[in-house]
Amino acid sequence: MLHCHTSKLLWIVLAVSACSPYVYSQDISEFGNGVNAVSASYQAGLQSVDAIAAQQRDLRFAADRTRLILLPGCDQIGPTGKPPRLPDCAIVTFGASSPPPPNAVQKALTGAASAFDALKSYAAALTALTAANDETALSQAAQTLTSAAAGLATAVTKAAPQAAFAKSFVGPAGGLLGQGIEAYLDQRRLAVLRNTVPAADPVVNDLGQVVAAALLDIRQQQLRQLGPAMREAAEPLEMPSVQQLSAADYRTKLSALEVWVAAYTQARAVDPAAAAEAMIAAHHQLAQALMSNDDQNQAVLAAVDTFAASATQLKAAFQSVSAATSASTTPSKSTGRSKVPGQAQK
Repeated sequence: MLHCHTSKLLWIVLAVSACSPYVYSQDISEFGNGVNAVSASYQAGLQSVDAIAAQQRDLRFAADRTRLILLPGCDQIGPTGKPPRLPDCAIVTFGASSPPPPNAVQKALTGAASAFDALKSYAAALTALTAANDETALSQAAQTLTSAAAGLATAVTKAAPQAAFAKSFVGPAGGLLGQGIEAYLDQRRLAVLRNTVPAADPVVNDLGQVVAAALLDIRQQQLRQLGPAMREAAEPLEMPSVQQLSAADYRTKLSALEVWVAAYTQARAVDPAAAAEAMIAAHHQLAQALMSNDDQNQAVLAAVDTFAASATQLKAAFQSVSAATSASTTPSKSTGRSKVPGQAQK
């Protein structure tokens, strides 16, 4: 009788281990790294777009000799009102009482923030679930994953309200904890993942489209700035009079050109849509593996590796452009005023 119970117990352990979430822990961790890189790309890209918009505004101010003033809020050190908040401090045209509104591109990119935040929270919750090593940690992780999965649906309704699936999406991962899955933490982790990841897959797909659109908008704005800026930075070194430059001035101009060329080359090479599609594909592969009893770990790992590599490349490119645009103000040849090449917005 003891031998029978021992054999049955061993069979259960082996069955659970064969499809354990620990088989997918590396995949989920890599998926999370990729999502973090995509989110960082968005933040860096948003900063570069804001910088480009500010530089274009400053160029117009300089060309028109616009009269400017600081808002009264710049004289206040501490927050006021209920709830307390710091008043706006900004440079505005004379007579204005508030900072200038964001342009259409900035508004659209800001509206996409909820998609990136939701995906980042969801990926972090998946990672936390696979790392939960006791009853308390598992319960907390399952509840967090439930909230994060619901957050995906909420983000879809904000960023892509046309996606009908979000209306019917529910993520009752936490409810599994009291439904007889008590024997092994590993089995319970797997049940939570199986209940949540496949259900979230269509929503991740919808948010992936939002992510792709936002990142493509950023890249378009960046290339629109980088091309003319690179050509202008190259002009002094292409002229016959280049030999009249001092060695120090030559090095300065060459260094500036190299920054533009590097940023332009990276921005031109990356494909934000491909990175978003790789994210969708990696999550879909994980969802399929969890729904199947077959061991698909290698397929999942290949998909998440592709996504992580694409996302890392995207992050490096967008951060390079952000660094270049943040220091892109150059003196105009004729006036000495601030000049930023290219038209970065409409």
